Amino acid sequence: MKNTSLLLMGIFILCLLGCESPSKNDYELSVKDLIPEGTAYNSVEETLYIGSVYKQKVIGLDKQGAEQEILGSDKFGKYSPLGIYYDSLSDRLWVCASMAPLVHQGRADQWETVVMAFDPSDARLIKKYGKLFSENPVFYNDITVADDGSVYITESLNNRIFRIAPESDSLELIIELEGFNFPNGITHVNNLLFVATDQGIIRVDRYSKSVYLLKAKNGIDAGTIDGLEVTDDYFIGHQSSKVVKFYFDNGMTTLTHSEVLDAGEKFDSSTTGVVHDGYYHFIVNSQIRSGIDQATKTIKALDSLEEVIIRKIKL
Repeated sequence: MKNTSLLLMGIFILCLLGCESPSKNDYELSVKDLIPEGTAYNSVEETLYIGSVYKQKVIGLDKQGAEQEILGSDKFGKYSPLGIYYDSLSDRLWVCASMAPLVHQGRADQWETVVMAFDPSDARLIKKYGKLFSENPVFYNDITVADDGSVYITESLNNRIFRIAPESDSLELIIELEGFNFPNGITHVNNLLFVATDQGIIRVDRYSKSVYLLKAKNGIDAGTIDGLEVTDDYFIGHQSSKVVKFYFDNGMTTLTHSEVLDAGEKFDSSTTGVVHDGYYHFIVNSQIRSGIDQATKTIKALDSLEEVIIRKIKL
């Protein structure tokens, strides 16, 4: 009896000290030179989608960590996927894609950008929207789908927001943001869009088109966020070397406080993530800067790149 009690006590102490915890799991992808950027989650297939800038494709990571190709490079041609979003109601995978002086195998030397809608079950391209071409830099960056099926897209280099309305099924410019630079991550709550800009997180009314910069209390730095997700009472944003929770008030007008959700030595240009079932799934080290030779705009040798880490962390 005494030995049994000691055994149970030992197990209890070990658990307190940190028996293997389900709160954080890492997956190392099989390919190092993906330069991943966008993420989305298919809750039906229980698969995380990850876009690759360099390989110009979208891969899937199932809940066991097995990889598969969802959209091959043949689906993108000269474009690279950036922001992606899976809409479960329409079963569409939406992709912002660009041809630009970014690093990809096509070595594009001009700026061109499109929005693409796919059926992920058979990799069928449903439609390509709104090609923009310019001698000046332009590209669609991130994307979200509202509850009514309206699709909203940030165009980062000219500070614009576009929409694809379900009733028109065509892409239109709806807002030119004045006083805000580099609209990037975008998410939504009911009739409100929330967009990460260099100046902070802005709130956009989908109907009136009014724009409001959320106040930031206590010296909160909400600038230069990549990716943007929202939960009941906070946003999640990436600031390269860390992932941060930004808590907001009941009216969603003020950021009240912030806390680091995750950081560490493995972080290297952490870009985007997605919330699903009480967890946050995200790219730890895209290497979108450190993995690139900036002089030649080419990817560095494989032996100088790290294994790409995808992390799942309990919220």
